[in-house]
Amino acid sequence: MTKIGRLIEMFPMPTTRTVWLAALGMVAAIIWGWKGIIGFDLGILALCCLDYVMLLRSENIEVTRHCPSRFDLGESHDIEILLENRGGRDMAVQVRDQTPSGWAAPPVLKGRVAARSALRLNYQVTPHRRGVFTFGDLFIRVEGPMGLLLRTERKETTENISVYPSLRSIRYPDLATYRRKSRQWGLRTVTWRGEGREFESLREYMEGDDPRKIHWKASARLDYPIVQEFQPEKNQIVMILLDAGRLMGAFSEGKNKLDHALEAAIQLVQTALSGGDQAGVLAFSDRVISFIPPKRTRQQLQIIMEGTLPLRPTLVEPQYEQAFLWLKAHISRRSLVVLFTDLLDESASENLLSAVTLLRPRHLPMCVTIRASEWDDLIKAPPSSVEEVYERAALQESLHQRSKALKCLIQKGALAMDVPPAKLSQATMERYLEVKQRGLL
Repeated sequence: MTKIGRLIEMFPMPTTRTVWLAALGMVAAIIWGWKGIIGFDLGILALCCLDYVMLLRSENIEVTRHCPSRFDLGESHDIEILLENRGGRDMAVQVRDQTPSGWAAPPVLKGRVAARSALRLNYQVTPHRRGVFTFGDLFIRVEGPMGLLLRTERKETTENISVYPSLRSIRYPDLATYRRKSRQWGLRTVTWRGEGREFESLREYMEGDDPRKIHWKASARLDYPIVQEFQPEKNQIVMILLDAGRLMGAFSEGKNKLDHALEAAIQLVQTALSGGDQAGVLAFSDRVISFIPPKRTRQQLQIIMEGTLPLRPTLVEPQYEQAFLWLKAHISRRSLVVLFTDLLDESASENLLSAVTLLRPRHLPMCVTIRASEWDDLIKAPPSSVEEVYERAALQESLHQRSKALKCLIQKGALAMDVPPAKLSQATMERYLEVKQRGLL
C-alpha cells in the first residue's frame, strides 16, 4: 500500500448525519447571519472532534474471513465475514472485502455489533475462471458513538484460493450402476453388474436369465439351476487426453471448451477410480504440456485436479501425432484413451484422422468433440432476414463436414461422439459404462 493511501486512511470520514447537520448551517445563516453560521459550524466541529476522540479510545473490531476449502468453477459460494467486538459499547460497522482481480466487486456489508459479542455477515461470489486466485485485505469503517465520523481500518487478511472444475453430481435414472458409485471420490469401489467378463458370484436361476450363463456343475450339485454373475473387469486403464489448442478456447455456455472438457474429464476420473480402474491425464497442444501417469490410489483424483489447474488453451494447432506417440511410449498396456478435442471438417482435421491410427490396435480410442450449443439454437430458430438464411446454410454445411470427419474416425476404429457442453459429462460417462459392460477393453 502506498504512503498516500495510508495517510488517507488515518483521516476520519463524515457520516450522512454530519453532512445533513452541515446543510442545516444554511438555515442558521438565514436566521442569525454570518455570526450564527460560524458558531453553528464551530459547534459541529467540536462535536466531531469529541466523537473522534471517543472513537480512538474505543476497542478495535477484529475481523476474519471464512472461505470454502475449495471453489467450483461457475458455482456460487458463500463468503463469511466474522466481526468481533471486545469493547463495552455497541458499534456500527461497514465492511468491504477485496475479491480477486477480474471477479465481481463485493457489496459493502453493514451491521451493528453488540458489546462483547460477534456478528456474522455473508456475501456470495461466483468464479468464472479456473486457477489460483488471491483475496486481498478487508476494509472496515467503524462509526463513532455520536454517529458523526467513520474510522477507516485495513485488516491484512490476504488468502490464496484455488478454483477447480465443477463437480456437480450427475443422476442417471436408467443406470443403476452409476447410482451405486462411491460416496466419496475414489475412496470406495463400486459393484458394476453387466455383461462383463470377470466372474463375480453364483445365484439361483430366475425367469428371463440367459441359459448360456447356467453353471452346470453347481446346478447338478444343488439339484436346481444356478447361473453365473459377471462384472466388468477392474484395474483397467482410462487415459484422458486434453487438447489445449486454439479451438478449445472458443466459448460456449459461459465457459471455454477446455473448461467444459475438464469438468467432464474429472467426472470420468471420479467414476473410473470408484469402479476400480486406473486413471491418468495427458494434456497437449503443439507439445505435451503435462502427463499424470494412471494410478488407482485414493489421492489420484486430487493429483489430477491439481495438475490440470493451470491448464489454459493456447493459440496453436494441436499436434495429435506427437501426443499419441508419447502415450504409446509411456503406456504399453491396453487402455481406453478418451480424447477431448474439437474439429471443423474432414480436411482441417486431417492431422487427427491420420494420427488416430497410431493408437490402434493396442488402445481403444474414444474421441469426444464439443459442439457449441449456440449452433443448435441458431439452426432451430427460424431466419428473419436474408443474411440469417445464408448464416444457417453455412452452418449446416459446416455441421455436415463435421459429421463426415466423425464418421472417418469411426471407420478408423475409434469411438466418436459430438455433444454440446450441457450433455458432455453425461454422454462421456454413459459411453464409458457401455465400454465396460460390453467388455471392449
